[in-house]
Amino acid sequence: MNMQSYRSDARCLAGLAAVVLLSLAHAALAQGVVKCVDGDGNVTYQDSACTGNQAGRELTLPKAESRDEATVWEAAAKEARVLPGMPKRWVLRARGTPVEIRPGTPRDNATEVWRYAPREGATLLVGFAGSNVAWQRDESAARDAVPAGAAAEPAVRGAQNRRFVIAGRYCEHVFTEIGNADRQEPLPAPGGGIRHFYEPHGGDPKMRTAFSCIGGKVVDVERIVSP
Repeated sequence: MNMQSYRSDARCLAGLAAVVLLSLAHAALAQGVVKCVDGDGNVTYQDSACTGNQAGRELTLPKAESRDEATVWEAAAKEARVLPGMPKRWVLRARGTPVEIRPGTPRDNATEVWRYAPREGATLLVGFAGSNVAWQRDESAARDAVPAGAAAEPAVRGAQNRRFVIAGRYCEHVFTEIGNADRQEPLPAPGGGIRHFYEPHGGDPKMRTAFSCIGGKVVDVERIVSP
């Protein structure tokens, strides 16, 4: 092998190594939240790499997202919406970095609580169960006593949220967002479960939505455009 060929091969290998490392870094960030600490000890949580003057480490999310789930979270994040079940990295994309992160208490009914600066007159609190959103509410409502285990009312509830219903989501989260069905039908054995039917409504005036819940999760969704 001559020297020119050797140098060419070395450059190719170096380029390939850089591409592989970059791909691995992007894959890691896609699964986790990054904790960054600057020179003054200030901590931020984000879904991108820390800057040059920050030390950081990745906080890996334990549950991989399906393609359908990621589609729902991305659509909600673009509208700055936080949904029950949403992973932390999508909350960061929806609302940015919180001004405060604290451990949850029994009264919070959450393992961790994020507080966001006032926007449109309300200070948003987001409670997490592990790595996923358990509830959200404004801070003034959170000052009232909330019994442990009680479900929090979402900031927005109604037919406009039906488009976020996908297979794999927890039915209790879906009902919290869109309300009770107009009618229900039991599913035949052996799977059991219940089929829920929603007629067109103000927030979704031209769509009939139906989905089945088995074992506490949505297993299929049907949408029919009304004439």
